[in-house]
This record gives sequence, structure tokens and C-alpha cells, in this order.
Amino acid sequence: MIPSVLLRLSDGDVGDVKALVEVVTAHDGSPPLSDHVMLHLPRGGDADVRHLLVRNPEGALLGYAHLDVTDQLEGPSAEVAVLPSARGAGIGRSLVEGLVLQSPDGRLRLWAHGDHAAATKLAASLGFDRTRTLWQMRRPLTEALSPGSLPTVSLPEGITVRTFVVDQDEQDWTVLNNKAFAAHPDQSDWGIEEVLVREAEPWFDPAGFFLAFRGSSLVGFHWTKVHGKTRHADADDPSHRHDHDALGEVYVVGVDPSEQGHGLGPALTLLGLHHLQSLGLAEVMLYVDEGNTNAIRVYERLGFTRHTTDVCFSRRV
Repeated sequence: MIPSVLLRLSDGDVGDVKALVEVVTAHDGSPPLSDHVMLHLPRGGDADVRHLLVRNPEGALLGYAHLDVTDQLEGPSAEVAVLPSARGAGIGRSLVEGLVLQSPDGRLRLWAHGDHAAATKLAASLGFDRTRTLWQMRRPLTEALSPGSLPTVSLPEGITVRTFVVDQDEQDWTVLNNKAFAAHPDQSDWGIEEVLVREAEPWFDPAGFFLAFRGSSLVGFHWTKVHGKTRHADADDPSHRHDHDALGEVYVVGVDPSEQGHGLGPALTLLGLHHLQSLGLAEVMLYVDEGNTNAIRVYERLGFTRHTTDVCFSRRV
């Protein structure tokens, strides 16, 4: 079964992919596509992206793969979603083989969300090695579920905090983000457009986006997110409705390298947790690399435990 390859998705394709993602998420317990992919999907996909689709003779979408070829250092990255009722028929294999053919240099990083045994078996059979592991960690926020009440926030001396101001803070935040995550494979080299895309999302709330300053210099931030909470105007939009309780997220925490080791990162994390708790949320999640043991220890001290695991498989040439 040979997938079709598109450089841009039509409105019909976008709707079909969204419906596929919803079915896969409900079946597997985790979304098959990353937040970044889903953010750019409504506009037909991001630039320098290839979309692979497998449809049955009646035109129903059975499988989808997203290939991002922008990272020339680490190599192209991809994610795959296959309709649960169509699994076992070779659709996943044909999509991955198609991704390899579409890779400009033959390299490929293949993300499997949820660390499912079938994905591991398929990746190994096609010559991929397990190269990166990402944890999703969670912590209850309600008093009845929490292993302990949240500690009070104690900011380092000389630090002040305010919330993000739209149309004012995008440039300064982008500069600090890229400085704080200079060596990070996903969070580095962002442009202002990445902020603007997220500002247009129903979940964006500047009241949950905290900026830390030393004097007039931006030195840290905690951007929180709430899954499952929608603006009133979006309540009738099926793409913005959820069948689960609202879930908070430690979306991004960043600190200027000159401030690291002084407790600013944990303080900002805690500040965001208090904010999410004040919204009445029962639980909060975050993502962290398995190898980032320092961050994991901080999160564990704040009551987080591992919930699920995402795996990156790589094909080297």
C-alpha cells in the first residue's frame, strides 16, 4: 500500500487527520501527533513539511504520517498515526518506508508517543535504534489527591514577576527562550511566529504566562497551559471540545544561564502550579527528557511522578 505524498493539506485532509487523531488518542490513551504538529495543521501544515496519507478505495483515511525536514543537524523527524481498526495490515510499515524515501538524506527520527510494543517492534524491524526517551510526568493538584500541599513560592532576592503582555513581550521572550534552550532539539531557534501561532489558540491565556525580571532584564519564565478548557466563543467548535477533565500543563519553564543554580527555575515552576491549582484543576502534567536527571529530581520533589513515555527511534546513514 503506497501512501500519497502532499506538501500542503486541503481543508478536507485537515479534517480527516484531526478525526483520525481523535480516534487514535481515545484508543491509545495518548495523542499520536505532537503539539507543534497540531498547532500548524489547520493551515495545511508548516513549511518544509511532507504529509503522507493512506486511504482505502472509498477514500477513508486509514493512516497519516508527518515529516519535518527542517532540522539539518539532527535530521528529519516524523510521527505516524494509524486507525486502530486498520492496524496489522502493513499500513504503519508502508508509511515509515515512505518517510524514509522522502527523507532528503536517508536519516529519520521517528517518534512513538506512548512507548507501545508494536511501535518498538516495527521500528526495530526497519533498522531504527532507540535514541531518546521523553517522560510525561503528572502531579495531582486537589487537596484530596495531592501527596502534600504546594509549598509557598520564594523568589530569589532581586527578582520580580509579572504576567505576559500580548504585542509587547514576544520579542524579549523569544530571545530568552532561545538562549535558555540553545542546546535543546525542540525548543531552540524559535521565531516570534511560534509565539503568535500559540497566541491564536483557544488555550492561550496570558494570565498563566509568568515572566521573571532582574531589574529591567527578562531572566526567566513559566508558560502554563490548560488542556480541555475553551473560550466561550469556541464552545460549539468540535475541534475545541474535549471528553476529559481539564488538565494543567507546565508548558515551558526557562531561565537565563546566568540565573541558573539560584532557585529561580523551581520557584517559577511552583508559581505556575499555584496558578493552575487556583483554576480548580485536579491534575497537572509536564514533559521532560529521561536524561535530564536534575530537572526530574526537581519535579519529583514537587510531587511529580512518571505517567507515560514517548520514544524517539533513529535511522542513521
